[in-house]
Amino acid sequence: MKRISPILFLLCLVSQANAQDLYEDALTAASYAYSHSKKAHGANNVFHTQEYADKAIESFEKVESLADKCGCAEANETAYEAKTNMVSSLDQDTYERSRYYAKQAKDLGPKLLEQLTDCQANSGNSNDSYIGDVASAEEEEIAIASEEVAQKKKELEAQRRQLEIEQQKLQQQIAEQQKAQAKFETQRAEELKEQTVVKVKAEQALQKLESALHELSIAFDDESIFESQNDYLRSENDLKNETLNDTKNFYVDRAKELTKNAMKQFAGYTEN
Repeated sequence: MKRISPILFLLCLVSQANAQDLYEDALTAASYAYSHSKKAHGANNVFHTQEYADKAIESFEKVESLADKCGCAEANETAYEAKTNMVSSLDQDTYERSRYYAKQAKDLGPKLLEQLTDCQANSGNSNDSYIGDVASAEEEEIAIASEEVAQKKKELEAQRRQLEIEQQKLQQQIAEQQKAQAKFETQRAEELKEQTVVKVKAEQALQKLESALHELSIAFDDESIFESQNDYLRSENDLKNETLNDTKNFYVDRAKELTKNAMKQFAGYTEN
């Protein structure tokens, strides 16, 4: 018995050490599963969600197997449930639904870690070292997340400043365009006034010229009738679609035509 007892003692120690290793491996796998689940849930597109979901499934499967070997039934069931949710996440074709199942699996992560920790404590082994590692990993993740948030804030602030600059430029351009439009409208109004003056004077002059030519025609022949044009009389609306020079040219052309027609008519008197 004296020889057998030390051997049994050693076997017991080996068994306990192996059990401890199983728990440590299970807790490590659960930690990875939880980390991948959080990344899957926090991803901003379905591709990254399912990429981390695939990694989480592998870790949950390992936890499920190790929990079974340790005899931790609750952890085994929880790992299976989390794995099933992650498998469902992979099967979805939309970001929202894939992320929904990833969240279900992620929410089981703390519960799985707690169950494994309780099983390890109940087996008479300390898990202080592991908890310290998990806490350190958690703190590191929090630090990384905080840094990412700070960087994101800087990027958003830079974008906001750039947007303000662009808005100021746009407002300046609009103001310049409005100023140019107002100047154009003022100049156009002044030009239209000049066109109206030209219209009134030119039409009066052409009427007088036409009347004079008519009287001259009667002087040559009492029965002569001078052909009146009257195509030079226009409304002010006709002036809106032309420039001042266009208006002047119009009445110059009418004067030329009136004179030309008169010369043709008077040419007949000379021949007679």
